[in-house]
Amino acid sequence: MLAKRLVTILPDMSLDEILEVTQIYSILGLTSEKKPYIFTRPFLSPHHTITSVSLVGGGKNPKPRRN
Repeated sequence: MLAKRLVTILPDMSLDEILEVTQIYSILGLTSEKKPYIFTRPFLSPHHTITSVSLVGGGKNPKPRRN
């Protein structure tokens, strides 16, 4: 629960951070004309038994994933 709240007390993202996060979301196909930029910090809550390969993406063509 504490990790979920940490995102809300962090400062606003800088322009560099916004562009970096937006690039990652764009690769995943999660951006649209209505929402071209991502202004919120990403938060993932993987299960505690996840393997490092699963966390990174793994597979033949590794890419970042959102669960």
